[in-house]
Amino acid sequence: MPPLARRLLGAGRSSAGLLALGTSVANLLGYALTVAGARRLGPHEFGAFSALLALIIVGNVAALAVQATTARAAATDRPVAPAVRSGLALAVVIGVALTALSPAAESVLQLPSPVPAAAAAVAIAALTATAPSLGIIQGRERFGLLAAMVTVQAALRVGGGLVGMALEPTATSALIGIALGFAAAGVVAWLVARPPALLSPRGGFAVRATLSSGAMLLGFVVLTNIDVILARHVLPPEVSGLYAAGSIFTKIAFWLPQFVPMLAFPALADPARRRSAVTLGVAAVAACGAALTVLCWLLANPAVEVVAGPSYDEVAPWVPGFAGLGALYALAHLLVYAHLAQRDRWTTGVLWLVLAGYVLVVELWAATLAEVLVPGLVAAGLIVLWGLARERLGAPGRDSHADDYPAGTAHPS
Repeated sequence: MPPLARRLLGAGRSSAGLLALGTSVANLLGYALTVAGARRLGPHEFGAFSALLALIIVGNVAALAVQATTARAAATDRPVAPAVRSGLALAVVIGVALTALSPAAESVLQLPSPVPAAAAAVAIAALTATAPSLGIIQGRERFGLLAAMVTVQAALRVGGGLVGMALEPTATSALIGIALGFAAAGVVAWLVARPPALLSPRGGFAVRATLSSGAMLLGFVVLTNIDVILARHVLPPEVSGLYAAGSIFTKIAFWLPQFVPMLAFPALADPARRRSAVTLGVAAVAACGAALTVLCWLLANPAVEVVAGPSYDEVAPWVPGFAGLGALYALAHLLVYAHLAQRDRWTTGVLWLVLAGYVLVVELWAATLAEVLVPGLVAAGLIVLWGLARERLGAPGRDSHADDYPAGTAHPS
């Protein structure tokens, strides 16, 4: 049995299994929040709520880049203070900039006021400020604790959103609750990780390393979340709410097999194990996606009833398409991580090119739910085809790890 297969089957007995469990619980809590929003909020408010959640997911790329930079410093016994300072500075810049742009978001997303967009800005800033703490925990390989922190963050985010919706069934109230939950999770993470003093004399900032961590990831995250935002912009509010309900099935199909890229990543970076890791990973993710898509085709109507409620019956014929979109994105995610492991910069360019084409097509021609969904399926399919072709032809990985470290630093032994 290949090593990756043994790891997949034995994940529950390892630290990776704990992390997979933590992320699975976090995703389930996220689904619960989305389902509660679909039921508690009407289609108009739920469309706004989903669009702002998508903005938070896109904004989370900054936090992921900060976390990666801090984790790398902690894992290689380098000073983490520069990465911590960079993360906090980036959080402040993002928070101020996005809050200033909230009136524009009010107009583009047809919001009742700038307040829900400002709350989303606070949530993104809190995520970015939390990232250095999570990076320290990850870099020190305390995966059980990292799983706990991921779960706590999700519980506080979802709890805040549910309380907000209970107090008032609006996107504004829900987003304020989510922002407060993220801020509370940040406080918990800092108390647990105890990052070094900000006045530490060792090093300045790690801006270059942080920015270089996010280019490929940002393109992929934007591509997998822009459809809900575009639907809110180009479709009538009621139809955008239907699209948001259908996108729940996209999220389920996308996130369910996400433990596979996480477990496969070390093998993807090893030339000796790369081919078998890609083959097994693609097979596992594709099988999961195909099964979910067929299941949604067979049980579309009851699935919509359970997940979103009777107000969204009109989306039932499109449920298999939404599930298929999530399945394609899950495959693309695995292949993007394979290319990220090999530092293949061509994939970054392809991602942004496909993203630009998708946005252009939807903005110029989309007027119905199908005209947002079908171009998304095409875009996801193009990324999968690119990834498979790149693997088939032998993606040119770069042997040197020089770009992982700032100039003038030594490689870890």
